[in-house]
Amino acid sequence: MVGQKKQLVLFFQQNCICIAALLTVALLYSKLVPVLNREPYSSLIPPQQVRALDCQVISNPVKTGSGKLYRCTVRLQQVQGNIAGNNATTGSGNQLAQAEAGGRATVYLPAAFVEAFYPGKLYSALSSKTAGAVGLVEQGVYLHLDLQENYASKKDATSSNATASESSTTKSTVATSSLVGGEPVFYASTCSVLGYDDSWWGRIQEFRGLCRLQFKRLMYGWGDAGGLLVALLCGSGEYTDKEVGDAFRAAGLAHVLALSGMHLSFFAGLAATVFRGGGRKFSLVLSLCAVLAFVWFAGFTPSLLRATICSLLGMATGIWGIKSPMIRILSLCFFIHLVVAPQDLFQLSFQLSYLALAGILLLGPCFEPVTHRFLPAPVATSVSASVGAQIFSTPVTLLSLGTMMPGGIIASVVVSPLVSLFMTVGVGAIILSLLWAPLGEPLGHLVNLLYTCLIIPVKLFARIPALELP
Repeated sequence: MVGQKKQLVLFFQQNCICIAALLTVALLYSKLVPVLNREPYSSLIPPQQVRALDCQVISNPVKTGSGKLYRCTVRLQQVQGNIAGNNATTGSGNQLAQAEAGGRATVYLPAAFVEAFYPGKLYSALSSKTAGAVGLVEQGVYLHLDLQENYASKKDATSSNATASESSTTKSTVATSSLVGGEPVFYASTCSVLGYDDSWWGRIQEFRGLCRLQFKRLMYGWGDAGGLLVALLCGSGEYTDKEVGDAFRAAGLAHVLALSGMHLSFFAGLAATVFRGGGRKFSLVLSLCAVLAFVWFAGFTPSLLRATICSLLGMATGIWGIKSPMIRILSLCFFIHLVVAPQDLFQLSFQLSYLALAGILLLGPCFEPVTHRFLPAPVATSVSASVGAQIFSTPVTLLSLGTMMPGGIIASVVVSPLVSLFMTVGVGAIILSLLWAPLGEPLGHLVNLLYTCLIIPVKLFARIPALELP
């Protein structure tokens, strides 16, 4: 009995952080402990009365499913709106006022405004909806937005497929989301770029935006293959063929297009392979630099932030010679992520990212004895990991989307190596093209050949029917 108690105490001591993470998940998702919004909307003018605003973009603009709008998160600086008054000239009893504002909001920008400098998406004469000062719309830029009088219904406003043309006749300028403290959602009609901060950090953010724009211009010359590289290396899906994007999702490979740990592992492994002659710690430091450079260029998403924290923790333990199971590192990563970005907690990509990795770590080894009997060792390990990820993530996928893709288990095993090869050749081709421009065209043909070899199995797996909830 004494020995069992000692073993139980030892188990809790060794796995205390994992147990704490499970308890925290239960408390937060059961809503017994509320998640407060750190940056709620604050201004003398209520959000329902806002007609214009000045803000700073703090996330990469993401194109919605309709293709007519871009969605991004902003930090409010100043708002203008109608307040109650006795202004006889307006006839409405309201007058325009201006006030300082704070907090975060989600804004939808017209595609023509965001894409004004994008290759292949030139707008020589912007419509009245986007009339204003045009410039590079990337993370860190300041914008002035005049808002539309109509907006989509509350349900549509929080959807990535909501569009201004599909809006209802509800007369308001804001839809308030019920997620993560109720951030307001605004639809812009007239947009103006105010520029970046006149500081060293502002210049770094502007340089990053220019690098992303130049990268898109280079990849545009490589056609569909370049569009896929933009999605894989930049996190932007504007140039990904719609049919191909749908095929990835239908095949259960949406995680390939979403920036995640696979992409960080690719760049960390690439740096370690190229510079492996300098020793283990030197390779880890260079891998860390490669990871940070990629994250700086691509920008954070919930899944990429999780992967970055895990990578940093793993590299730190490797540099300091600390041995720790990966599941404990994932648990510590969860707490750090919760402190850094608590607003990610209720996003689907956050939940699937943690569940998939937990399934790989906890269930993957359980299936390996079975898979090793029938498959070669590398394939058996990949299949086991894929099965573990699928089992852990399926409940959330069914509850949120109502479907699951059983073909994704095998599709990941087949397609992931092809994606790694495609990215390796693509990165090499990009570097050579930048060093000597005439190489761009022949290398583009090579990348497109690999792209064709990659897309064929993706489309084949996309034909496997999905399982849907009745």
